[in-house]
Amino acid sequence: MALALLVSACAALPPRGQIVMRDVAFPLRDFRFPSGLRVVVEQDARSPVVAVVAVVGAGGSSDPNGKEGLAHVVEHLAFRSRHAGGPSVWRRLEASGVGFFNASTSLDHTSYETLGPKEALPALLKMEGQRLSAPLAGVSPEVFEVEREVVRNELREHNETGYVGQVFSWMKAAAFPGEHAYSRPLAGTHASLSALSLSDAQRFARAHYRPDNVTLVIAGDVDLAAVEATLQENLPEAWVGTGVPLAMEARLPAQPAAPPTSPAQESVPVYTAAVPTPEVYLSWVLPRGFDEASAVQDFVRATFGRNLAGAMRNDGDIAGITTNLIPGTRASLLVVRVLLSRGDDPVRSAGNVLDQVQKAWVHALQAGAVLDRERSFRAVRRLVVTDMVLESEDLMSRTGRRALLTHFTQDARAYIRSQVSLMGLAGGKVTDFAYQWLQRDRVRIIVVRPGEVPGAATASATLAVDEEPWATPAERVPPSMTAALDSPVQVLMLDNGMEVLLAPRPGLPVVRIGAALGGGSSHGDKAGVADLATWGSFRESWFEGYPSDWGLRSTSSFQRDHLRVGLSGAAGNVGNMLAMLAEQLDTTRTDEYVVRFYREQVLPRRRALDSNPERLAERHLQKALYGTHPYSREATGEDLAEVSWTEADAWLKDVYRPANTVVVIAGEFDVKEVEGLVRKYLGGWSRGTAKPVATPPAPELPAVTAAAKALLTPRPGASQAQVRLACRLPTATPELEARYALMAELIHVHASGEMRFRRGATYGFSARPWLGRGGAAHLVLEGALDAQRMGEGIGTVRDILASFAKEVPARTLERARRGLLAQQAVSFISSEAWVDALLTARVRGFSPEAVTGRPARLQAVTAESLREAFEGCHQRLVVSVTADEGQARSAIQALSQP
Repeated sequence: MALALLVSACAALPPRGQIVMRDVAFPLRDFRFPSGLRVVVEQDARSPVVAVVAVVGAGGSSDPNGKEGLAHVVEHLAFRSRHAGGPSVWRRLEASGVGFFNASTSLDHTSYETLGPKEALPALLKMEGQRLSAPLAGVSPEVFEVEREVVRNELREHNETGYVGQVFSWMKAAAFPGEHAYSRPLAGTHASLSALSLSDAQRFARAHYRPDNVTLVIAGDVDLAAVEATLQENLPEAWVGTGVPLAMEARLPAQPAAPPTSPAQESVPVYTAAVPTPEVYLSWVLPRGFDEASAVQDFVRATFGRNLAGAMRNDGDIAGITTNLIPGTRASLLVVRVLLSRGDDPVRSAGNVLDQVQKAWVHALQAGAVLDRERSFRAVRRLVVTDMVLESEDLMSRTGRRALLTHFTQDARAYIRSQVSLMGLAGGKVTDFAYQWLQRDRVRIIVVRPGEVPGAATASATLAVDEEPWATPAERVPPSMTAALDSPVQVLMLDNGMEVLLAPRPGLPVVRIGAALGGGSSHGDKAGVADLATWGSFRESWFEGYPSDWGLRSTSSFQRDHLRVGLSGAAGNVGNMLAMLAEQLDTTRTDEYVVRFYREQVLPRRRALDSNPERLAERHLQKALYGTHPYSREATGEDLAEVSWTEADAWLKDVYRPANTVVVIAGEFDVKEVEGLVRKYLGGWSRGTAKPVATPPAPELPAVTAAAKALLTPRPGASQAQVRLACRLPTATPELEARYALMAELIHVHASGEMRFRRGATYGFSARPWLGRGGAAHLVLEGALDAQRMGEGIGTVRDILASFAKEVPARTLERARRGLLAQQAVSFISSEAWVDALLTARVRGFSPEAVTGRPARLQAVTAESLREAFEGCHQRLVVSVTADEGQARSAIQALSQP
């Protein structure tokens, strides 16, 4: 039943503290097969897409002693498995039209995630059943060796733990007793990876990849009446089973054991890693996750960052603070990451953070303080509730969360129960939890300073030709791929010059609003003025209220050619969002105090980052691509030090004008009602001239050259080489954007296929086109290569680029086209995706039809037009290498040869 209606333009806005939305429910079917396999199916018909998530109840804590990283290696190998003499699972996923797939290994589980068109569900189930029942089928010793080297390369990077290299392992070692499984490195070490064998992986798979240890959740546009037959027909017979379903033992004991913790620290360990400036990590061991009682942990994590902001004001060395929560079945780990500018006294900085932790949870004694604390708690709870709804809009996030909770609690309704628990939390319960678990004597601290960590050499292995990226025949393009963007977009031109796009997306009671303002870091007469103005900007007036009054989430981003601000929340609060956005746009400014704070607190770290090799390489690459064009501008700390607050404030006044602003509203709303609200609030904003800021002119293409332009940025002692291959492209149009996207897809897949899947010399390559205001465009391919094999890798990628400059085979093009259509189809489920895509199109100067008509433009790109584009790219190639200078010299010299 609907609990609330959208407010009309004439009605009063919802009062402070009131989140207005209707009830949300997703129909479910729950299957318990005789084999022990659990399958939950959820119906969500907003888009013609299905998500499939499999949770295996084994993660890093299941690794045998001395074999750390084994669960993670098996996760990688499962994508390389081959069944019934066919191609690998990875290639089959690509061929089946899947738009997204990934996997991750955590403390106690491994998750496999897939998102594809609804027509592909039978094929996805068959493939998933084969992968789970035989994760190492067809994996040869050669494939094992190569994939182990891929994992080793991942270990050197910002890996899937979200932290640099071994930082996550060091945190766990400090937090848990040495004999506990959680204390061991999740991704392994170079030594433990070297000790692994294919037989180790096979034993691990036999022990853990069992139907009674797996939960499968399917969500999306699914026919609940017909899905049982689809499961029976496509899952392995043994994984369905016969007879009475197994009586499953509880995966979480009814009475949880006390979480283990390491002995008190006598000193703070200091490590070195590839971080640009010193960092401090604080961690607390908490009770287990994945049950209703752990809802308080999610609440603490969501509010922790807000409570610690005072540490930055009190410590001139602290430049930033982030938080994370890692749940486990035996304990969870709450982590605070503190970014330092200089690292003069990391332990003192950690103490300042701890002071804020204690202050946040002190019991208030005076009546006024008690009321303030309760108001603050209710505001935070509103934000947490909104976050739950926004997460629900993301099909993959919701499916993954449901799969984890269902697996460990064995309750298909656990996802809803966890949300109810969060909504019902009382302030006293949160405070009691903090007093018990976040005491000073329970924290464990490590310090990480900049430095290089040597890595083991990789093996040089090559796979057989049957692992070519495009060897698997592509299936036909289903209708849902081309119809995914068939959605109405209404354009409003307000009298003040502002453009507003309305994109109604029924299905969930959520609305997102985004505003893009032309300008960005390239705009302004003085280098650094845009950066300082954006960092130091604030909303001067709060007459319309604070986002937390209605549980709204605010966002902002700053890019080379524009900046964005946004609000998101419950659909019934769309009027509040528009009123606040109008006030924010109208009253954004900066002042002398904020600029002084920036210079004292933030600028020292910014200056330190200027010498970071990756930052230097990016600056040099932009200069090589754009010369004296505004898009070559990369402000330094020295530039920022020369900007006054009056110059920054003048920049804001120039950029924050109605005629320089485009707003997109997407989600569940009535167009006529919202149009009235738009004209009432946004239409009343008046400032400046009726023209947008000047658009940078389209830069001329560089002259063609026989040899690539080489850039070397030294990084002494690096075990990996960061490699970027880039080229300028002709002035962009919507038609050329489709061509450039296909170029990126082709070069990404082939470079990763050759250097990752065949040689194991990298964790992978990514490629993307960049298009800016005024038509500037370039293509960049980047990846981290084993330092000892950078010459081999750079040469191989150049050869791939040269081959496309001669011919783009029709079969290769069709596979790339299908891949992009699939990615696009699964990307436009949420209102957030629509806001982002429409704002991006308008910033580029394209009409909204550039978004809705993109499938047709992708299908219109020809092989010959791609060949010509690759030829031009090859003739204007710039190669940037960030590596140890001694190891990189020969690779750089080779680039000078045509």
